[in-house]
Amino acid sequence: MTLSSVELPEPVAEPAAIPPPTAKVRLRYGVTIFCGAFLLFQVQLILGKYILPWFGGTPAVWTTCMLFFQLLLLGGYLYAHLLSTKLRARTQTVVHIAVLALSALLLALGALVWKAPLLPGPSWRPSSSDFPIAQILRLLLVGVGLPFLCLSASGPLLQSWFGRTHPGKSPYRLYALSNIGSLLGLLTYPVLVEPGFRLHAQAWLWSVGDIIFFAGFIACAKDVKATADGATAVAELELEIATTPSGGVQLLWFLLPGMASLMLLATTNLMCQEVAVVPFLWVLPLGLYLLSFIICFDNPKWYRREIFQVLLGVSFPMALIVLLSLDNAPIVRQIWMLSLVLFACCMVCHGELVRLKPHPKFLTRFYLFISAGGAAGGVFVALIAPQIFAGFWEFHFGLVGCALLGMVALVRDRQSWWYCNKAYVGSAILLGLLLTPEFISRYAGLAMIPVTMYRWHYYPALTVLAVWAGFDTLRSAKKEPQYRRFNVAQFAALAVVAALSASLYAQVQFDKYLAIRRDRNFYAAMMLRRKGTGLKSIELRHGQTSHGYQLYDQPKEATAYYTHNSGVGLLLDGLAVCHQPCSHRYGIIGMGVGTLAVYAHPGDTMWFYEINPQVIAYSLAADPYFTFIKDSAAKVVVVPGDARLSLDREFKESGSQYFDVLVVDAFSSDAIPIHLLTQEALEIYLEHLRGPDSVLAFHVSNKMLDLSPVLASLAAHNHLAVARLHNRHSPDLGERSDWILLSKNPDALAYDSFRAHLDSMPPADPKLVWTDDYSDLFAVLRLR
Repeated sequence: MTLSSVELPEPVAEPAAIPPPTAKVRLRYGVTIFCGAFLLFQVQLILGKYILPWFGGTPAVWTTCMLFFQLLLLGGYLYAHLLSTKLRARTQTVVHIAVLALSALLLALGALVWKAPLLPGPSWRPSSSDFPIAQILRLLLVGVGLPFLCLSASGPLLQSWFGRTHPGKSPYRLYALSNIGSLLGLLTYPVLVEPGFRLHAQAWLWSVGDIIFFAGFIACAKDVKATADGATAVAELELEIATTPSGGVQLLWFLLPGMASLMLLATTNLMCQEVAVVPFLWVLPLGLYLLSFIICFDNPKWYRREIFQVLLGVSFPMALIVLLSLDNAPIVRQIWMLSLVLFACCMVCHGELVRLKPHPKFLTRFYLFISAGGAAGGVFVALIAPQIFAGFWEFHFGLVGCALLGMVALVRDRQSWWYCNKAYVGSAILLGLLLTPEFISRYAGLAMIPVTMYRWHYYPALTVLAVWAGFDTLRSAKKEPQYRRFNVAQFAALAVVAALSASLYAQVQFDKYLAIRRDRNFYAAMMLRRKGTGLKSIELRHGQTSHGYQLYDQPKEATAYYTHNSGVGLLLDGLAVCHQPCSHRYGIIGMGVGTLAVYAHPGDTMWFYEINPQVIAYSLAADPYFTFIKDSAAKVVVVPGDARLSLDREFKESGSQYFDVLVVDAFSSDAIPIHLLTQEALEIYLEHLRGPDSVLAFHVSNKMLDLSPVLASLAAHNHLAVARLHNRHSPDLGERSDWILLSKNPDALAYDSFRAHLDSMPPADPKLVWTDDYSDLFAVLRLR
């Protein structure tokens, strides 16, 4: 066979070059993705605020909402993945536009039935406090299920379309842009949206934004139809070159975002329930979490191991400092330290995740694994951790998990400092490890054993290691790193993780030793501990907030905020002076340890309304920890469940309770149940008072919030007399006991005993008349 007889194949025509996306196209995609992400986070906050009063105002409502939205995000990403891999681009646009239209129709139906989109009507309000997680998930599914699913799927779909219709252009920066939208949606809500608009107006505005997003999506879909045919050939050539990521890489796609999500929710729990129970702090951890996504996905160069892995190592002793000083360290210091720990963990997890990002062919699968990991972290914190941990120990688990995953990423990378490092790296890590006990002992307010008991061994060893680290630095500073399969840096890093694990385990054991008992449920993590010199009393605490205590040697003595010199003590002592037979009817919202039961006399009746079943158990068990109620001379009735719902139900079923005094004691913790301080709530309270001489007593001792302007405004709006009583001398609490009394009759607040304790009230402000549809916590935040 001669060369001339060989038939050569016909040359394959190269596909026509696809012009790069114009600025108009990039803007169209960018604005639509940004708008969708903004709406995703706005709707989370709107729905969270709306249902929060229905479940006692507890921070766990937010954790459950986060779980729901993470699960729905996973569903949206799965839908996007199936759509983008099973259907042609043109068909994808038709299907998803139809689903978006259906979600818009459901929003319109919701607006018609409930008078506003997104917000389920009063008939959906829970009738009991049983199974709150299931009830929250059901409400959110009904309110925003399909619209949220569509929005969550739209982001990865648009990025996938952009990558396929504009080959050679990375779509991953659009993911960073979507996280910027999420962050702005998060930050603008408490600053602009919540103070400026009522909830129903917020829901309508969100629906308008959803329509704008819908229009932008249709414009992007037209771009797909116009360019899909021309881009197909180029895209197919690129897809043939792309290799499928290994199973190990895909497992890290799941584990890295899963651990970051776990740390987000674990830090939120620790920060918002153990440090300061303030709803504003929900925003801070989530903002840092989103910021790490923005930095890492905007450009891979932003994540540098030599910076953020060092930051992660530095954050470990800070985490231990916070955990060892939860009861006595300044709140601001604990918050910024926890924020640094969370940011370092998220940067390492998301930075290593970006280093493993695949070819755009696998983009939707990549995002699917990211959302699956995030959902898994949420499930662990919201559902599993409360069942297996008595405290917020998922934070400990996540911290060690982040360290181990960062190490796994290094081991997989033959070019990392795990194998290629200068000689001084190992000694520097060991020096930092040896310095940690001294650092913790100085800032945690605790005497660390290695320093106090073995100081003559500790400091010489520290000096020797410091000299050796300096010598190593000088010796190897100019040398290039060489590949070494085993080296001192690896040993040092393993020693750090081992020391961290051992320290966290020791802290948990120490935590258990301090507490008589710990209990954790949906509503709070409560701790019983001995208090005072000689441990002469038992105290109930929720984080840094005391809910009362009882003296062992004087079990019938009123203590804490409820002493005889407190506002409520002066009021109840004054009522006791009456002609026989004398019987009073008292209602108390917020049981605490039942201290107010000591003020009752034979013939009196006291109703305690308490939403947390564990708090009830502390005083009503067969062998109670607190005996105020057991020893009370009054008839005591305990009503479980949300107080406002219970009072409303009682009035509708049997009429007024005819209270002489109704005490609203639910605001000492900083996560106040706002629904107990609204105009609608006050109307319910007034329905249950016996007459014009009856008194409403609000306990407003609070570290973070000044509630007196709200009560002054409510009193003026309802033409009620008001008196503010304080007791600055509470050395056992370290803070004042602050009470505000309201009554229809000014003479009911004119006790002679009040005069030495009266304090001025701020002027009334119509904007501070809170309702179920409007409240603004920023307006009453203590700035000093």
